[in-house]
Amino acid sequence: MLMSVADIEARTGQVYEDERLDQVNAYITDVTALVESFLGRTYDTATPPAAVRAVACLEVIRYLNTDPGIAADRVGDLSTNYAYGGSVVALSSDVKTALRPFKWRSGLGSIQVISHLVPPPAEGSPP
Repeated sequence: MLMSVADIEARTGQVYEDERLDQVNAYITDVTALVESFLGRTYDTATPPAAVRAVACLEVIRYLNTDPGIAADRVGDLSTNYAYGGSVVALSSDVKTALRPFKWRSGLGSIQVISHLVPPPAEGSPP
């Protein structure tokens, strides 16, 4: 896991018990899976970078402070719009932006192939 309940408690100043503890553990599991999927790597044996842990903790706290699945809420004429069928299933765009530098890159790219058998193009000719 990217974080523990103790990490969340330290950041919120709250102690989670009973049903709320189950909810925090579920969010930790969900956020860990979403972050590791987004980054293309897991941290089973390795310690995640502090920035990755901090961002993941903030995402769990965001989930704890919102009603799951509510995309928009309006008080005048009482209107509520739901996203994701009423459940939290995606990382926020801010979290994705913050995690982008830690994303695993496959190393695939373009490689210029030079052969000694074919002479290089003459200067001024199209490639």
